[in-house]
Amino acid sequence: MKEITSESITITAKKNNIGMLAVIMSLFLAAVDSTIVSTVLPTISHQLGHPDLWPWVMSAFLLPVALVAPLAGAFGDRFGVSATLKVFLLIFLGSSVLAGISKTMPMLILARALQGIGAGGIIVLSYSLLAALFDTERRGKMQGMLSGVWGLSAIIGPLLGSVLGASFGWRAIFWINIPIGLIALLLLLITPKVNNGMGKARFDMFAQGGLIVSACCLLLLSAMPKSGYGLISMLIMGLILGLLSLIIRVRYYPEASPIPLAFFQKPTLFPIIVLVLLSSAGLYASVTLLPLALSQHPTNVPTGLLVMLAALGWVVGAAICGTKLTVLGYRRLAAGGMIQLATGSLLMAVAITNQMSWLMAVSLLLIGLGMGFTATATLVLAQNAAPPERLGTWTATIQFLRNMGAALGVNILATIQLHLSYLHAFPTCFVILGASMLVGLMFTILLPRNYSVKSS
Repeated sequence: MKEITSESITITAKKNNIGMLAVIMSLFLAAVDSTIVSTVLPTISHQLGHPDLWPWVMSAFLLPVALVAPLAGAFGDRFGVSATLKVFLLIFLGSSVLAGISKTMPMLILARALQGIGAGGIIVLSYSLLAALFDTERRGKMQGMLSGVWGLSAIIGPLLGSVLGASFGWRAIFWINIPIGLIALLLLLITPKVNNGMGKARFDMFAQGGLIVSACCLLLLSAMPKSGYGLISMLIMGLILGLLSLIIRVRYYPEASPIPLAFFQKPTLFPIIVLVLLSSAGLYASVTLLPLALSQHPTNVPTGLLVMLAALGWVVGAAICGTKLTVLGYRRLAAGGMIQLATGSLLMAVAITNQMSWLMAVSLLLIGLGMGFTATATLVLAQNAAPPERLGTWTATIQFLRNMGAALGVNILATIQLHLSYLHAFPTCFVILGASMLVGLMFTILLPRNYSVKSS
């Protein structure tokens, strides 16, 4: 009996490792498709026409990634994380085929929106599956590794897009998803099934719809639409109605809330909201604003190389945090991350003002490290505090907040930059960003000091 038990444990460990590989491949596909298209946008616009629509090739992907997160988490808790991940991976692969055969720009935009839905589900459920496959002692290291996948995809995405586009045409960047995705799907079939319909929470489309409508309106408002007060008024009304429908529905059915109410009720969890929003805004706004600043003030250092440092910093920061989290605890590592984000942002303002390329590099490296520390600490804290049957929903909430923070940070700071004077626009934006990170630093005091499996 002892030998059989030992053999079964070995088999389970091997299947868990296969599941880890499937998760890495799936998450890489979803993450890399957020950046791989950027380098071939001019070619796509030239071939398909409608050059005024090319920004939507990016936006149509990113918006569903943010909005589908709570929905994917709810499906995962209700129908099982493993089964739901396979469905979202199939959606992603099907939409990749649609993108590859697109003949018009609107058709490509529709395909990218469907890709965003698939990618959003893959991202949330990948974290949930890995958290369910490994115990709490290894969870920090595993989640840190997934954060590293994000950093690597940020590096590889633009380079892979350029190579594939130049060698085989822009459609190849979508066709490459098919073989990789099918291998990941095959590996998922071998992976042990986890959280197979354990969730008993009420699934409510009214609450989910209210969150989606209010989030869409908020994101569009943050971009300050130029279509006049009519559109702005409609968006404000949509935001109010979406929030009201969400609040009213959750008031009568608290268990149907797309976002766990514990995030607002527990003093150790509420700071996570602030930290996730601010850290994501810090990273994504930085790597978006810097290329714009350098286009006006060129340097002898390639922009892609500078942005790569932020991605590398994220990889290293996530790895360090995942390894040290059980020893140093949540508060120290999250605070260290926010300090690095603040320092990097403020140094960037000085670097841009004085055209110091080496200081820009240091600043982006610090910003990436800070994101790696803060993102990993907050995610593991939330997962360790989650009830086992709501793990998918809690993970989805972190991903939703991260995407919302990134989108809001980019939109708000881009709007500020456009309304400031030419000489001081970008330095001022980074000063604002640094000050925001210092505000976030104060919220780290409310986090638990030590690593624990259950926080309350």
